[in-house]
Amino acid sequence: MIKFFKLRQLSLVCPDCETVFASFELARTPPVERNTPVETDLHRVLPDPELRAALLATCPNCLYTWWLSSFSEHHFLPQLVPDAPPLEPSKKFAHAVQTGRKKNVHFLDRGVLALNGYWCSREEGKDGEKFLKLAKLELTSALADETWFGNRPRYNYILAEVLRLSGEFTEADKYYQQVKGANLPREMVEKMRSFAASGNKAPVRLPPHLVEEIFVPKAAIGA
Repeated sequence: MIKFFKLRQLSLVCPDCETVFASFELARTPPVERNTPVETDLHRVLPDPELRAALLATCPNCLYTWWLSSFSEHHFLPQLVPDAPPLEPSKKFAHAVQTGRKKNVHFLDRGVLALNGYWCSREEGKDGEKFLKLAKLELTSALADETWFGNRPRYNYILAEVLRLSGEFTEADKYYQQVKGANLPREMVEKMRSFAASGNKAPVRLPPHLVEEIFVPKAAIGA
């Protein structure tokens, strides 16, 4: 499956200290299809943790770590500049959360990074519990911020899933009940709510028909 993904090396300029360095980007990702592995916290399961880690870049000079899109590409050949530091894939997301805190970015941005750290940890074969705790902290703070007017129902659902995965079932149910208006299948929300009620904290794969309903554009399925 990994053969359908593609990494490429490129030279980047750190937006914080202007160091030029080489890193990898995820240059090709196959589209989500009916049978693509997706879990109920709405993330696509990737076949290798390096693929998710390539969504970020880490400066070898100042350790500024953020989404690759925040770095400018440089014309130098990657072979002629220093490499990004050799971090374990999930640790890049820990560095990114630290960068977000230093730069005072919103709790939601940091929560999404922590979630990706959890997913990346699992793709490494680890449990990712520390990242789950961090995601809970940041997402709870984001939803408590009354000045933020983003897609609150969707993130209520995602936080409910984070809490369920953490074994905090009563608290999870409070957030499942606030999902109205998230444009998510009621079948999925009610099923995961029942899992929380029964004390089930296991990760769950979405069935193909729900992957199709949530992620596959109607034009792609001939609707």
